Amino acid sequence: MLRLLKSKSALAALCLGVSLTPFTGYANTDSSFGKVAEQHTRYIATYFPGRMSGTPAEFLTAEYLLQQFTQLGYRAHIRHDPGTVRPLSATSVVAEQPGKLAEEILVISHIDTPQSHTAQQRRHNVGGLTFQGIDNNAASLGVMLELAKRLAAHHQYSLRFVALGGTQPPQQGINTYLQHLSADQRKNTLLVVDIENIVAGKHLAFLSGNTTAAAVRKQTTDRAKTIAQQHAIQLMTAQLASRRSRTLTAYEQAGLPYLRVTASNAGKLTTLAAGETQSVLHDDAAKDNLAYIQRHYPHRLAQRSHQLVTILTPLLRELLTPTRTVTTKH
Repeated sequence: MLRLLKSKSALAALCLGVSLTPFTGYANTDSSFGKVAEQHTRYIATYFPGRMSGTPAEFLTAEYLLQQFTQLGYRAHIRHDPGTVRPLSATSVVAEQPGKLAEEILVISHIDTPQSHTAQQRRHNVGGLTFQGIDNNAASLGVMLELAKRLAAHHQYSLRFVALGGTQPPQQGINTYLQHLSADQRKNTLLVVDIENIVAGKHLAFLSGNTTAAAVRKQTTDRAKTIAQQHAIQLMTAQLASRRSRTLTAYEQAGLPYLRVTASNAGKLTTLAAGETQSVLHDDAAKDNLAYIQRHYPHRLAQRSHQLVTILTPLLRELLTPTRTVTTKH
């Protein structure tokens, strides 16, 4: 469906819209949406806490993800990127389902959890070896794995899942991954869907990148909102940054169309700051865990898992199918 302004013919097809036929692999009212995601989330948080870059927990999480993707039939491998600054290394997982066309949709989340670098951070329980990280970012990994299961069938466009390590400052994992993309890979990346911090925020939000064209927003955030309304799900949509705030994500700086999937406490999502790139729970190990979330956000984990899988499954299925170009009369 997307060629995202990289060819005139595809832009014409994009503007003509897509078929609104719902995904027929599961019924729209299927109560199972999100259950697999929640199971994976609980498993990762319980058995792999403290997933800091360069630690055994990060590597074991990557091995777990690799196993899951492989069992679903994806071509998957682990990337180990040595760093020049702390953290000294980052472990990532890349899983792909080649399509009939070279263009691809990229779904990204991150494995690693924060670590304390200052005395103030340690006083505030930031990260650490006991950090379960439901909101940062086990729940997003769970959603990614369920999406991989529901979208495992072959598509016209290729589908790539990337679970990155090294995303915490200085974000060497993100930069290293982007630096290793070839010119063809950059050209063929139709959209980056970045899933992070989806549990604690009051409002579910889909945020288009600052450089994302209006035609593309129509087929991503606007379409996502339509799907959400069909299922009585509240969803906020906006551009990630306003015209006055030209801050770009690393993905946009690399020339990739970008969509962030997150949850926010902000009433208006019009700037990068309001988009809340930081977790609502402030990476506090005493809060970002199963027990605290179950007590203070009852049913939220199951709810968000269900909502996101319900929206993203048909949305991604549509985006993975190119639109037939229609000749209009003048």
